[in-house]
Amino acid sequence: MGKIYFVRHGESEGNVKHTFAGQRENTPLTELGRQQAKQAALDLLNHNFKIDRVITSPLKRAYETAQIIAKEAKLSSQIEIDERISEYDMGELTGTTYHKITSEELVTAKGAEDPHAFQNRVHDLLNELAQGDKNVLIVSHAGVGRIIEATKKNLDPRNFYDLNSMQNAKVIVLD
Repeated sequence: MGKIYFVRHGESEGNVKHTFAGQRENTPLTELGRQQAKQAALDLLNHNFKIDRVITSPLKRAYETAQIIAKEAKLSSQIEIDERISEYDMGELTGTTYHKITSEELVTAKGAEDPHAFQNRVHDLLNELAQGDKNVLIVSHAGVGRIIEATKKNLDPRNFYDLNSMQNAKVIVLD
């Protein structure tokens, strides 16, 4: 059975501007974000993690992180794009400045994605990958990391945003 590794994208322009990017703000990485992605590649190499597949969200910040990791870690697999690991769609909160917000406010924002549908799309991919024998690197977003953790902790998906965000470009082994 293969292992699944998770990396949240490197620092993005949206992170620097302190805005909720969600799916609708397709911000690229900053120079620091590119350096963080290179460090993630080094971490993969230093821990001798063997990666057979790289799957990324189609959003720029994740895709660019995946490209840098694949290049720096000399991964031979082609980068695959999978919409199921796109960031949570925050609806009308997209583009607004970070402010203290509860999960309830997030999931009830006008145009926000249904959190159960979000959980289902992420876990459809994870369940599919868990059936295989390949080691897979997923490059995605904070919200995706949070919904994975919420599921592991058996929390209602409506409360996923109450969990802490994963660090940018840190390699995590999912179990």
